[in-house]
Formats: sequence, C-alpha cells, structure tokens
Amino acid sequence: MEAAGARQPKLRSACDRCYDLKERCERPTTSAGCARCKRLSLVCTTARPVRPPGRRAHRGKAFMPGGASKPGRKQQQYDPAIDACLTVILDEQPQDKELLLFLLCRPESLDQYVVCPSFQVEQQRSLAVHFPSALASLKDAYLACAITLKQLQSGTKSDMNASVSLGYITKAMSTLHSISISSSQDVALCHALGGALAFSIYSAVGVGVPDICRYCLGTTRPFMDTGISGAHDDPWENFLIMLDTMDCLVHRLNPIRQIQVPAKGFAVDRHLGLCLPLMPYYYDLCVISNLLLKTTEVNDLDSLHKQLDDIHAAVEAWQPSNSEQLIKQFSGPAEIVNLLAQAKAYRLGALLMVHRLRFPFGQEDARAEIWSKEVLMELQMAKLVTNMQMRFVTLPFIVAAVEVQEKSLRVKTLQQVDDCVDRFAPSMQNVTKTFLTRVWHERDLNITKRWFDSVHKPCPVLDSIDTTCFNNQVAGEAENFSSQFGKLGRDLSGQIF
Repeated sequence: MEAAGARQPKLRSACDRCYDLKERCERPTTSAGCARCKRLSLVCTTARPVRPPGRRAHRGKAFMPGGASKPGRKQQQYDPAIDACLTVILDEQPQDKELLLFLLCRPESLDQYVVCPSFQVEQQRSLAVHFPSALASLKDAYLACAITLKQLQSGTKSDMNASVSLGYITKAMSTLHSISISSSQDVALCHALGGALAFSIYSAVGVGVPDICRYCLGTTRPFMDTGISGAHDDPWENFLIMLDTMDCLVHRLNPIRQIQVPAKGFAVDRHLGLCLPLMPYYYDLCVISNLLLKTTEVNDLDSLHKQLDDIHAAVEAWQPSNSEQLIKQFSGPAEIVNLLAQAKAYRLGALLMVHRLRFPFGQEDARAEIWSKEVLMELQMAKLVTNMQMRFVTLPFIVAAVEVQEKSLRVKTLQQVDDCVDRFAPSMQNVTKTFLTRVWHERDLNITKRWFDSVHKPCPVLDSIDTTCFNNQVAGEAENFSSQFGKLGRDLSGQIF
C-alpha cells in the first residue's frame, strides 16, 4: 500500500531558462543542452527544485535572507532558483556567491541605484529576473556591480577591489560584444548587461559609460524599431537612454533613442521619478543643439528658434500629473519631497538649456540667474528637509551651477557637488568640480559664450586615466579595459553611422 500510494516526482523536461521564459524547450534528452541555450552560448541548466504537485501553500510573510522585513515596505521574496543556481555553479567560488547574494537578495544594497528607497525591491527584481537563465552572460557584470555597491556602502575603496572589478568588467564587455539580437528576451538581456556595466564602470573607471549606452541602444535599435509587442516593456532601457541623452546634451550630439512615455496611467520612473515626461524635450534639445552647431542659413535658424520657443512654452506649463497619488504609492514624506524637487530641477534645467541655446553668456543673464538659483535652492532645501542625498539630478545641477557668478556662491556650489552629483560616480564628482572652476574662469574672461561649447566637459576622457594611482595589477587590468573599450567604440561606429 505504501509503495502504491507514493508518488514519484515528475521528471522536468524544460531547462531553467525556457521555464522562466515560458517558452518551449527543444532538446533531444533531458541531459542535453537545449536549442535556445546553444544559440545564445549559455549554460543550459535544470537546477530549480522540484515542487510537489497540487496547490502551493500560502505564505503569510515573505522570506528574505540576510535581514528581516521592514514594516510598511514590500520586500522581495526569496527566489530558490537563484540560490539553487548559485549553489550548483559557484560552489568552488564562495566569495562570488556571497557577492551575488548581496546584490540579488538584499534590496537595501541598491540604495544608490534608484531615486528613492521605495524602488529598491523593483530594482532588485529587474536584476534577478534574467539571472537564473542567463548566469553565464550576466555573472561578471553583476559581480562588478556588487563590488561597487559594497564599496559605496562601506565608503572605502582599495586597489585590490579596483583590480578585481576591472577584471570582471573586461570579461563582461567581451560578453556584451558577443550578444546577437533576435528576440525581445535578447534585447532585455543586452540592456540588463549594459545597465550593470554602466553602473560599475562609472565607479571603477569613470570613462566609457556613454559608449556602453550607445552600443547597447544601437545594437538593439533595429529590433526595437520593428515595433514588436513587448519590446518596450524593458526596465533597463530608460536608464541607458537617460545616460546617453545626458552625454549628448553636453557634447551636442544626437541621442540614439528617445524615452517612450506611457500614454496612460500614473508612472513614476525608478531613476527619473516624476520627470520622465520631460525627457522627450531633452531629446529634442539635443537634436536642435546639434543642428545649431552646423546650421548657418537664416531660414533654418529661424525654424530652430521657433522650435525652442515651443519647447519653452510646453516645459514652462508642465507639472507632474496625478501627484496626489504619491501619498498612496510612496512610504514617507521624505521620498515625496525629493521626487518633487527632482521634477522641478529637471523642468528648470530644460528652461535653462532652451535659454542658453538662444542667448550666449552676457545676454539675458538675469533670467538665467533666477532659474539657476531656484534649482540650487530646491536641491539644497530638499536635502535639509529629508536628510537624504538627492539621486539622479546631476544634469540639472550642472546646467544650473554654470550660471553662478558670485564668488561666495561659487564656493558653496562646489561644496554642493558631493550632494547633487551621483555618489556611484566619484570620478564624475571630481571632474564636475574641475569643469565648473574652469568654465567660470572662461566666462569671467569672456572666452566661452556657452558652457557646452567649452573645451572642458563635465566628464572624463579615456586618456585621463592616471595609472600611477593604481598598483601594477590594476594598471594591467585598466589596459585590458582600454583595449576592450576601443574595440567596442570601433564596432559602435560601424553600427550607428
């Protein structure tokens, strides 16, 4: 009776990747790799635990390893697929498993990655969703990302960590270069890999981030342009587009793609918060700025100035929609204050950009000075009220800071850099201070007419890496990274132009 009543677990036929994607898994036997994993050069695994048949028991509380749930905040459930995947593949590398669990199972570690704490769990889910089925592709980028976050959390950096991180980054760039795009899953994987790389590179090296963004967006653009359903449901796409747009605005280039704003509903972006609907105007400003750089025909200039007037009118009238829902969606008043301050900063930053595309330094400075003071005061007051560092306000802060003319206010503005330029990019903080000092000097001497025409830009270049700051091992890894970066840039030029 006991033998007859016992149930044998059903043998699984789908690998973990196909199971997660709910796709048909084609392989001759359960021990062989499937067609999809072979095509993507991925490790085909079946590491997920066998679940008993029947309805699953309801769990009243979510379990999260490494800490208890905080009241009033939705927490990430423990994902056995991730733990099983790491246990099977990384048993001989316990330090790697520890880093990946820190990244994928502790939402609070992602504080620097999102605009406010309420998005930590959502950000963690977007990191974890592809991992069990694409560990081989994402592992190195995620390890570099985890090292970056641990260093930010501890507030210390070491040559050893820098060397290890650069090694992971170099390998992850090779993986990114090898990805071919033939489905929406490939697009999401490319963007996730690029997003993790961009975050890590900003911290570890400080150069090459715009090129990573342009490579990813350029590689996936042909598939995205087909308009296939689901192609735009990608949480990493906006992050890459935001970084690309910021760089293009500074260097007067055309962005690869424009952020798609949801037509309906109340949407708050995990990085751009309430000001997501303003980003198409920033895209248009990049395009107009690039055209103004090349155009001399009077009729063309008049047309571009008319477009600037239209953008000014639209941005001036803009305000966050459905802001009353903020109270329902976010955990406390501090988050709401920062979201509203970020939205105001981006709105005023766009008005300042329109103004400076129309008028050089020395013309209509009073209006620019008022907007500048409003941005800087808004960011400062939000910091004082909430005691939280502002996230993702680097662009409007720089646009406002270049307008400061009083010497005493310039000193205070330089002190404000560490609060307003993203902490995950320490090299950007240092270079922003240098850039502001130089552009102020050029403006005082009447050398520079517009800050974005200055020879100095608020971002480092590859040649500025000072290898004397590293030990020999780190210098070797930086050289490997430089080689990979150059190859990526050459391929990028061939794809986009």
